[in-house]
Amino acid sequence: MAKPPVSLLVIFDSGLTYGLQKLLLFSLACLLPILGTIGLFAAYKSCFEHGGGILELSRFELIAFFLFIALERRFTYYCQLFGYSFWQGLIRLFSVLGVASIIVGAGALLHGHFMLPIEPILLQPLWLGSYLLALYLCAPAALINYTAQNSPCAAAVEPTLSTPDMESKS
Repeated sequence: MAKPPVSLLVIFDSGLTYGLQKLLLFSLACLLPILGTIGLFAAYKSCFEHGGGILELSRFELIAFFLFIALERRFTYYCQLFGYSFWQGLIRLFSVLGVASIIVGAGALLHGHFMLPIEPILLQPLWLGSYLLALYLCAPAALINYTAQNSPCAAAVEPTLSTPDMESKS
């Protein structure tokens, strides 16, 4: 099948579209980590809203903090396993928390606008749970070859990844 002739207008239009797509992706790549940082700071400030320190935390907030630390350690381990640099891991972490911040913000707007029948006492566990779920899902993942680890000389065998994680290669 022969390609149609390309006019100068099509070349400019295609170039403009390509440039705008790249600009949108760049702004999204810059905005998500910033939103993640803001969301994490807002979550921290809302847990310590009265200035009473650790004594004012509820049981759920304490559990959420411990889970956050455990999930961060898990994330760090997987980043090391998949060969992420410190900065790649940090950008990935805050980008995913930025997506969670957008979801939490949209939920807050919907709750405020439509007066959804959610008890106010359940709102904080919902958005803290959203951040914890985002932190769980942001860890790099691939299928690991289990049989290579269970060979007789398993101590000398490195775990091998059967699906490459392309993000760590850049």
